[in-house]
Amino acid sequence: MEIMITVLELIACHFIGDYILQTRFIAESKGENFYHLFIHCFTYCIPFYVLFGLNWQLIVVFVVHFITDPLKARWHKINYLTDQIIHFVVMSVYFIQ
Repeated sequence: MEIMITVLELIACHFIGDYILQTRFIAESKGENFYHLFIHCFTYCIPFYVLFGLNWQLIVVFVVHFITDPLKARWHKINYLTDQIIHFVVMSVYFIQ
């Protein structure tokens, strides 16, 4: 049951960080402007920080998000589905102690 709660928390963090906290302006400009990409990755991590605190997992989530988003938004090397799969796989770091 505890694992299921953690999974739901991670999904909620991802949804809030990637969709609710991301403005249209940031979504449209993060592919061309690394400062806007940094701001998006920072705000993406806020829900994870609120629920899980500052830890090495949060840093992994930030760094991988900073790498994968330009692959989709700037260089079009991955599609939306691949991007989402990467995000969910990376979130599994929260199960590593």
